[in-house]
Amino acid sequence: MPKNIKMLLLLLVVGFLLSMPISYFVTKMNQPPEEKHLAELDKVAGEMLRATEKGDYDTAKLKIERLASQFPNETLPISLRIESLNAVTQSILSAKKAYTNPKTTENRLLWHATQVRVAVDALSHQRSPMWRTYYNSYSKQMQNLLQAAVERDTETLRAQYEENYQLYLALRPAMTIQLKEQAMDKVTRKYEEIAKHLLNQKLDWQIMRSSIRELSSTMQEAFVGEDQTAVGSFMDNPESTYRLMVWISTLVTVSLAYVAWIKYSAMKQRRI
Repeated sequence: MPKNIKMLLLLLVVGFLLSMPISYFVTKMNQPPEEKHLAELDKVAGEMLRATEKGDYDTAKLKIERLASQFPNETLPISLRIESLNAVTQSILSAKKAYTNPKTTENRLLWHATQVRVAVDALSHQRSPMWRTYYNSYSKQMQNLLQAAVERDTETLRAQYEENYQLYLALRPAMTIQLKEQAMDKVTRKYEEIAKHLLNQKLDWQIMRSSIRELSSTMQEAFVGEDQTAVGSFMDNPESTYRLMVWISTLVTVSLAYVAWIKYSAMKQRRI
């Protein structure tokens, strides 16, 4: 292979390898301070949840204490309703209290950790929040709830409702960040309707089934949200710009290498 072709390929490879760390650090340097701080809090919340899942409650306690001390002093890069800000703050403070109480069960600690995790995540991932990934779990619970109503199984119905309601409460602070106030009020009213029906000694099963279906439909709208383009969801990730630049660099490198190889092959044929 001619020396100039070898040199060209070498430069292409070196340029590609250098483009990755450079593009990454450029992206990080251009990130506003508020977003950097929020990304750090998001990382701490993730570490808290993972520690809780592993049963490392001492580490999880340190993480939630850090969140409780830092979050009130942060300037958020997005505007929030007072209700949403209070919901996130309260979820963090409630979790801190739960971790300091030796009587709190493991399941309850996991519930608090999940609530805080998805709430903090929703602050920095506006287009693809973590709470929406719970759609399948929520949908399955709604199916079980409706099945209990169809079978007129009062005991199972009440148990399924409580389980479903606890999942909703875990997701609610995060949901308030992305959903409009009217949408949240609509969901709350549907839950209150079902809770009110469950207080009756003799249930009206037709009304109960209708209320459950309406709640399911309302929550489906909340989970699905507005249509999002693949590019929009991709770019929501803090490191998406870096990955996009790497992808483009790879494409350019491969293309140039292919052109160089074609040129080399043509030169070789002419010599023959």
